[in-house]
Amino acid sequence: MALRVVQTIAPRVDYPLNIMDERGIIIASSDPKRLGNPHPDALRALSENRTIVTAQADPVSGQLPGVNVPLYADGVVQGVVGVTGAPQEVASLAQLISLTVQLLLTQHEEHVRSTVRATQISDMLSGLVSGSASDEALAEQLEQLGLSAPWSLSLLLDEDGPEQYEAALTINNARWVLSSGPIEDPASARAILGPPRTQPSDLLVDAENLRTLGAVPALVPAAGLRELWNEDMALSAARAPEAYCRSLARRTAQISAEHAFTLLALAASSTQSEAIARLTVHRNTLIQRMDRIKQVTGSDPRVPGELMALLNSIYARVRLGEMHIFQYSKQLKYGLRPIGLVEESP
Repeated sequence: MALRVVQTIAPRVDYPLNIMDERGIIIASSDPKRLGNPHPDALRALSENRTIVTAQADPVSGQLPGVNVPLYADGVVQGVVGVTGAPQEVASLAQLISLTVQLLLTQHEEHVRSTVRATQISDMLSGLVSGSASDEALAEQLEQLGLSAPWSLSLLLDEDGPEQYEAALTINNARWVLSSGPIEDPASARAILGPPRTQPSDLLVDAENLRTLGAVPALVPAAGLRELWNEDMALSAARAPEAYCRSLARRTAQISAEHAFTLLALAASSTQSEAIARLTVHRNTLIQRMDRIKQVTGSDPRVPGELMALLNSIYARVRLGEMHIFQYSKQLKYGLRPIGLVEESP
Protein backbone atom coordinates (compact mmCIF):
# COMPACT_ATOMS: atom_id res chain seq x y z
CA MET A 1 0.00 0.00 0.00
CA ALA A 2 2.73 2.52 1.03
CA LEU A 3 4.84 1.70 -2.02
CA ARG A 4 1.84 2.12 -4.31
CA VAL A 5 1.09 5.53 -2.78
CA VAL A 6 4.66 6.73 -3.30
CA GLN A 7 4.80 5.38 -6.85
CA THR A 8 1.56 7.19 -7.64
CA ILE A 9 2.23 10.52 -5.93
CA ALA A 10 6.01 11.03 -6.16
CA PRO A 11 6.09 11.63 -9.95
CA ARG A 12 3.47 14.36 -9.51
CA VAL A 13 5.25 16.42 -6.85
CA ASP A 14 8.58 18.22 -6.85
CA TYR A 15 9.66 17.11 -3.38
CA PRO A 16 11.08 13.85 -2.01
CA LEU A 17 8.48 11.73 -0.25
CA ASN A 18 8.83 9.09 2.48
CA ILE A 19 6.35 6.88 4.30
CA MET A 20 7.32 5.31 7.62
CA ASP A 21 5.63 2.49 9.52
CA GLU A 22 4.59 2.46 13.18
CA ARG A 23 8.25 1.88 14.17
CA GLY A 24 9.54 4.90 12.25
CA ILE A 25 11.21 2.72 9.59
CA ILE A 26 11.05 3.98 6.01
CA ILE A 27 8.93 1.49 4.07
CA ALA A 28 8.38 3.54 0.89
CA SER A 29 10.41 6.39 -0.53
CA SER A 30 11.07 8.34 -3.70
CA ASP A 31 14.71 7.52 -2.87
CA PRO A 32 14.92 3.69 -2.78
CA LYS A 33 18.30 3.85 -1.00
CA ARG A 34 16.54 5.07 2.16
CA LEU A 35 14.28 2.02 2.44
CA GLY A 36 14.68 0.14 5.72
CA ASN A 37 16.36 3.01 7.54
CA PRO A 38 14.92 4.66 10.65
CA HIS A 39 13.69 8.23 10.24
CA PRO A 40 14.50 10.43 13.30
CA ASP A 41 11.67 12.92 12.78
CA ALA A 42 9.21 10.10 12.17
CA LEU A 43 10.20 8.59 15.51
CA ARG A 44 9.49 11.94 17.15
CA ALA A 45 6.16 12.27 15.36
CA LEU A 46 5.18 8.82 16.61
CA SER A 47 6.33 9.29 20.20
CA GLU A 48 4.88 12.80 20.55
CA ASN A 49 1.81 12.09 18.41
CA ARG A 50 2.13 15.36 16.48
CA THR A 51 3.45 16.88 13.28
CA ILE A 52 7.21 17.51 13.36
CA VAL A 53 8.57 20.45 11.40
CA THR A 54 12.32 20.57 10.68
CA ALA A 55 13.49 23.93 9.37
CA GLN A 56 17.23 23.33 9.26
CA ALA A 57 19.32 20.45 8.00
CA ASP A 58 21.29 18.49 10.62
CA PRO A 59 24.72 17.59 9.21
CA VAL A 60 25.35 15.15 12.10
CA SER A 61 22.27 12.99 11.64
CA GLY A 62 21.87 13.79 7.97
CA GLN A 63 18.31 14.94 8.58
CA LEU A 64 16.96 17.32 5.92
CA PRO A 65 14.38 20.10 6.27
CA GLY A 66 10.81 18.93 5.91
CA VAL A 67 7.51 18.07 7.54
CA ASN A 68 6.51 14.71 9.05
CA VAL A 69 2.80 14.11 9.69
CA PRO A 70 1.38 11.18 11.69
CA LEU A 71 -0.91 8.74 9.88
CA TYR A 72 -4.06 7.68 11.70
CA ALA A 73 -6.34 4.70 11.16
CA ASP A 74 -9.26 4.04 13.51
CA GLY A 75 -7.91 6.77 15.78
CA VAL A 76 -4.53 5.07 16.21
CA VAL A 77 -1.19 6.28 14.80
CA GLN A 78 -0.18 3.75 12.14
CA GLY A 79 2.80 5.52 10.57
CA VAL A 80 4.17 8.82 9.31
CA VAL A 81 4.24 10.69 6.01
CA GLY A 82 7.32 12.84 5.43
CA VAL A 83 7.92 15.41 2.70
CA THR A 84 11.42 16.88 2.32
CA GLY A 85 11.71 20.60 1.61
CA ALA A 86 11.31 24.04 3.10
CA PRO A 87 8.49 23.70 5.67
CA GLN A 88 6.60 26.72 4.33
CA GLU A 89 6.54 25.05 0.91
CA VAL A 90 5.73 21.45 1.85
CA ALA A 91 3.58 21.71 5.00
CA SER A 92 0.23 21.81 3.19
CA LEU A 93 1.39 19.13 0.75
CA ALA A 94 2.42 16.85 3.62
CA GLN A 95 -1.00 17.28 5.26
CA LEU A 96 -2.77 16.57 1.97
CA ILE A 97 -0.72 13.44 1.31
CA SER A 98 -1.31 12.28 4.88
CA LEU A 99 -5.08 12.64 4.48
CA THR A 100 -4.92 10.84 1.13
CA VAL A 101 -2.97 7.94 2.61
CA GLN A 102 -5.36 7.73 5.57
CA LEU A 103 -8.31 7.56 3.17
CA LEU A 104 -6.61 4.82 1.17
CA LEU A 105 -5.81 2.90 4.36
CA THR A 106 -9.43 3.15 5.48
CA GLN A 107 -10.69 1.97 2.10
CA HIS A 108 -8.19 -0.88 2.12
CA GLU A 109 -9.23 -1.99 5.61
CA GLU A 110 -12.91 -1.82 4.64
CA HIS A 111 -12.17 -3.88 1.56
CA VAL A 112 -10.29 -6.44 3.65
CA ARG A 113 -13.15 -6.62 6.16
CA SER A 114 -15.67 -6.95 3.35
CA THR A 115 -13.63 -9.69 1.71
CA VAL A 116 -13.23 -11.56 4.99
CA ARG A 117 -16.97 -11.30 5.68
CA ALA A 118 -17.84 -12.47 2.17
CA THR A 119 -15.53 -15.46 2.63
CA GLN A 120 -17.10 -16.28 6.00
CA ILE A 121 -20.58 -16.12 4.47
CA SER A 122 -19.52 -18.31 1.55
CA ASP A 123 -17.95 -20.87 3.91
CA MET A 124 -21.07 -20.96 6.09
CA LEU A 125 -23.48 -21.40 3.18
CA SER A 126 -21.19 -23.91 1.47
CA GLY A 127 -21.37 -26.02 4.62
CA LEU A 128 -25.16 -25.85 4.61
CA VAL A 129 -25.44 -26.63 0.90
CA SER A 130 -23.01 -29.55 1.04
CA GLY A 131 -24.34 -30.97 4.31
CA SER A 132 -20.95 -30.74 5.99
CA ALA A 133 -21.98 -28.09 8.54
CA SER A 134 -22.33 -28.99 12.21
CA ASP A 135 -24.60 -27.46 14.82
CA GLU A 136 -21.69 -26.00 16.81
CA ALA A 137 -19.80 -24.65 13.79
CA LEU A 138 -22.92 -23.04 12.35
CA ALA A 139 -23.75 -21.37 15.67
CA GLU A 140 -20.21 -19.95 15.82
CA GLN A 141 -20.37 -18.69 12.22
CA LEU A 142 -23.72 -16.99 12.78
CA GLU A 143 -22.32 -15.25 15.85
CA GLN A 144 -19.16 -14.12 14.03
CA LEU A 145 -21.26 -12.64 11.23
CA GLY A 146 -23.56 -10.86 13.64
CA LEU A 147 -26.64 -12.60 12.23
CA SER A 148 -29.11 -12.77 15.08
CA ALA A 149 -32.06 -15.13 15.47
CA PRO A 150 -34.59 -15.77 14.14
CA TRP A 151 -32.95 -16.96 10.94
CA SER A 152 -34.49 -18.28 7.76
CA LEU A 153 -32.90 -20.34 5.00
CA SER A 154 -34.45 -20.11 1.54
CA LEU A 155 -33.87 -21.50 -1.94
CA LEU A 156 -34.54 -19.37 -5.02
CA LEU A 157 -34.65 -20.58 -8.63
CA ASP A 158 -34.88 -18.47 -11.80
CA GLU A 159 -33.67 -15.45 -9.81
CA ASP A 160 -31.69 -13.48 -12.37
CA GLY A 161 -32.07 -10.01 -10.90
CA PRO A 162 -29.34 -8.04 -9.13
CA GLU A 163 -27.91 -9.54 -5.97
CA GLN A 164 -29.93 -8.12 -3.08
CA TYR A 165 -29.02 -10.50 -0.29
CA GLU A 166 -25.82 -10.23 1.73
CA ALA A 167 -25.76 -13.86 2.89
CA ALA A 168 -26.35 -15.62 -0.41
CA LEU A 169 -24.60 -18.30 -2.45
CA THR A 170 -25.47 -19.32 -6.02
CA ILE A 171 -24.78 -22.91 -7.05
CA ASN A 172 -26.06 -24.49 -10.27
CA ASN A 173 -28.49 -21.61 -10.91
CA ALA A 174 -29.99 -22.00 -7.44
CA ARG A 175 -29.54 -19.18 -4.95
CA TRP A 176 -29.34 -20.09 -1.27
CA VAL A 177 -30.21 -17.20 1.04
CA LEU A 178 -29.79 -17.01 4.81
CA SER A 179 -31.22 -14.00 6.59
CA SER A 180 -32.13 -12.74 10.02
CA GLY A 181 -35.89 -13.09 9.87
CA PRO A 182 -37.91 -13.91 6.74
CA ILE A 183 -36.80 -12.59 3.37
CA GLU A 184 -39.07 -10.54 1.16
CA ASP A 185 -41.14 -12.74 -1.12
CA PRO A 186 -39.29 -12.71 -4.48
CA ALA A 187 -42.12 -12.18 -6.96
CA SER A 188 -39.98 -13.06 -9.98
CA ALA A 189 -38.62 -16.38 -8.76
CA ARG A 190 -39.68 -19.88 -7.94
CA ALA A 191 -38.69 -20.27 -4.34
CA ILE A 192 -38.98 -22.16 -1.09
CA LEU A 193 -38.97 -19.62 1.73
CA GLY A 194 -37.80 -21.09 5.01
CA PRO A 195 -39.68 -20.40 8.24
CA PRO A 196 -38.03 -18.39 11.05
CA ARG A 197 -35.72 -20.52 13.20
CA THR A 198 -34.15 -19.87 16.58
CA GLN A 199 -31.87 -22.93 16.71
CA PRO A 200 -28.97 -23.64 14.32
CA SER A 201 -29.96 -27.31 14.37
CA ASP A 202 -33.28 -26.38 12.73
CA LEU A 203 -31.39 -24.61 9.95
CA LEU A 204 -29.47 -27.83 9.31
CA VAL A 205 -32.77 -29.67 8.88
CA ASP A 206 -34.03 -26.94 6.54
CA ALA A 207 -30.82 -27.20 4.52
CA GLU A 208 -31.26 -30.95 4.12
CA ASN A 209 -34.84 -30.46 2.94
CA LEU A 210 -33.82 -27.74 0.49
CA ARG A 211 -31.07 -29.95 -0.92
CA THR A 212 -33.67 -32.65 -1.51
CA LEU A 213 -36.18 -30.33 -3.17
CA GLY A 214 -33.53 -28.42 -5.10
CA ALA A 215 -32.59 -31.69 -6.80
CA VAL A 216 -36.13 -31.78 -8.28
CA PRO A 217 -36.69 -28.20 -9.53
CA ALA A 218 -40.17 -29.05 -10.83
CA LEU A 219 -41.32 -29.32 -7.20
CA VAL A 220 -40.22 -25.75 -6.36
CA PRO A 221 -43.27 -23.45 -6.58
CA ALA A 222 -43.57 -20.18 -8.46
CA ALA A 223 -44.45 -16.95 -6.70
CA GLY A 224 -48.05 -16.97 -5.51
CA LEU A 225 -48.34 -20.75 -5.74
CA ARG A 226 -46.64 -21.16 -2.40
CA GLU A 227 -50.04 -20.87 -0.68
CA LEU A 228 -51.18 -23.98 -2.52
CA TRP A 229 -47.91 -25.89 -2.21
CA ASN A 230 -47.27 -28.41 0.56
CA GLU A 231 -43.65 -28.97 1.57
CA ASP A 232 -44.25 -32.32 3.28
CA MET A 233 -45.86 -33.78 0.15
CA ALA A 234 -43.16 -32.31 -2.06
CA LEU A 235 -40.47 -33.87 0.14
CA SER A 236 -42.23 -37.24 0.13
CA ALA A 237 -42.36 -37.19 -3.66
CA ALA A 238 -38.73 -36.07 -3.97
CA ARG A 239 -37.50 -38.84 -1.65
CA ALA A 240 -39.69 -41.64 -2.99
CA PRO A 241 -38.21 -44.26 -5.34
CA GLU A 242 -39.10 -43.60 -8.96
CA ALA A 243 -40.99 -46.88 -9.28
CA TYR A 244 -43.17 -45.95 -6.30
CA CYS A 245 -43.83 -42.52 -7.81
CA ARG A 246 -44.96 -44.17 -11.04
CA SER A 247 -47.36 -46.30 -9.06
CA LEU A 248 -48.76 -43.24 -7.29
CA ALA A 249 -48.96 -41.25 -10.51
CA ARG A 250 -51.32 -43.71 -12.19
CA ARG A 251 -54.21 -42.62 -9.95
CA THR A 252 -54.36 -39.15 -11.55
CA ALA A 253 -52.87 -39.96 -14.95
CA GLN A 254 -56.05 -38.85 -16.76
CA ILE A 255 -56.77 -35.56 -14.98
CA SER A 256 -55.80 -32.13 -16.30
CA ALA A 257 -53.63 -29.41 -14.80
CA GLU A 258 -56.84 -27.49 -14.12
CA HIS A 259 -58.16 -30.34 -12.01
CA ALA A 260 -54.79 -30.63 -10.28
CA PHE A 261 -55.04 -26.99 -9.24
CA THR A 262 -58.54 -27.65 -7.97
CA LEU A 263 -57.14 -30.37 -5.72
CA LEU A 264 -54.38 -28.06 -4.47
CA ALA A 265 -56.91 -25.34 -3.69
CA LEU A 266 -59.18 -27.77 -1.83
CA ALA A 267 -56.27 -29.00 0.30
CA ALA A 268 -55.14 -25.45 1.10
CA SER A 269 -58.65 -24.30 2.08
CA SER A 270 -60.65 -24.99 5.21
CA THR A 271 -63.98 -24.76 3.35
CA GLN A 272 -65.26 -25.13 -0.19
CA SER A 273 -66.12 -21.43 -0.16
CA GLU A 274 -62.46 -20.62 0.48
CA ALA A 275 -61.42 -22.93 -2.36
CA ILE A 276 -63.90 -21.17 -4.66
CA ALA A 277 -62.36 -17.84 -3.69
CA ARG A 278 -58.86 -19.14 -4.38
CA LEU A 279 -59.85 -20.48 -7.79
CA THR A 280 -62.20 -17.55 -8.57
CA VAL A 281 -64.80 -19.92 -10.01
CA HIS A 282 -68.53 -20.39 -9.54
CA ARG A 283 -69.68 -22.91 -6.95
CA ASN A 284 -71.23 -25.08 -9.67
CA THR A 285 -67.88 -25.12 -11.47
CA LEU A 286 -66.13 -26.48 -8.39
CA ILE A 287 -68.80 -29.17 -7.97
CA GLN A 288 -68.43 -30.16 -11.63
CA ARG A 289 -64.68 -30.44 -11.24
CA MET A 290 -64.90 -32.57 -8.10
CA ASP A 291 -67.44 -34.86 -9.77
CA ARG A 292 -65.20 -35.17 -12.82
CA ILE A 293 -62.16 -35.99 -10.68
CA LYS A 294 -64.12 -38.70 -8.86
CA GLN A 295 -65.36 -40.12 -12.15
CA VAL A 296 -61.89 -40.29 -13.70
CA THR A 297 -59.86 -41.41 -10.67
CA GLY A 298 -62.35 -43.31 -8.54
CA SER A 299 -61.37 -41.12 -5.57
CA ASP A 300 -63.68 -38.47 -4.13
CA PRO A 301 -61.83 -35.21 -3.30
CA ARG A 302 -64.60 -34.38 -0.79
CA VAL A 303 -63.29 -37.18 1.44
CA PRO A 304 -60.13 -35.99 3.27
CA GLY A 305 -58.27 -39.29 3.02
CA GLU A 306 -59.01 -39.66 -0.67
CA LEU A 307 -58.04 -36.03 -1.28
CA MET A 308 -54.64 -36.73 0.29
CA ALA A 309 -54.19 -39.78 -1.93
CA LEU A 310 -55.01 -37.68 -4.99
CA LEU A 311 -52.54 -35.01 -3.92
CA ASN A 312 -49.77 -37.55 -3.39
CA SER A 313 -50.42 -38.73 -6.92
CA ILE A 314 -50.25 -35.17 -8.27
CA TYR A 315 -46.91 -34.52 -6.54
CA ALA A 316 -45.60 -37.83 -7.90
CA ARG A 317 -46.54 -36.75 -11.43
CA VAL A 318 -44.73 -33.45 -10.91
CA ARG A 319 -41.67 -35.31 -9.64
CA LEU A 320 -41.74 -37.53 -12.76
CA GLY A 321 -42.06 -34.55 -15.09
CA GLU A 322 -45.58 -35.45 -16.20
CA MET A 323 -46.97 -32.17 -14.82
CA HIS A 324 -45.43 -28.72 -14.49
CA ILE A 325 -48.06 -26.99 -12.39
CA PHE A 326 -45.67 -25.34 -9.92
CA GLN A 327 -43.76 -23.51 -12.64
CA TYR A 328 -46.70 -21.44 -13.86
CA SER A 329 -47.92 -18.17 -12.43
CA LYS A 330 -50.83 -15.83 -12.93
CA GLN A 331 -51.97 -13.60 -10.11
CA LEU A 332 -55.44 -14.20 -8.67
CA LYS A 333 -57.18 -12.70 -5.70
CA TYR A 334 -56.06 -15.37 -3.25
CA GLY A 335 -53.50 -17.37 -5.18
CA LEU A 336 -52.24 -18.33 -8.62
CA ARG A 337 -53.22 -20.60 -11.47
CA PRO A 338 -51.37 -21.73 -14.60
CA ILE A 339 -50.89 -19.21 -17.38
CA GLY A 340 -53.57 -19.64 -20.01
CA LEU A 341 -55.91 -21.57 -17.73
CA VAL A 342 -59.34 -21.68 -19.38
CA GLU A 343 -62.37 -21.41 -17.13
CA GLU A 344 -65.02 -24.10 -17.32
CA SER A 345 -68.52 -22.77 -17.72
CA PRO A 346 -70.81 -23.43 -14.74
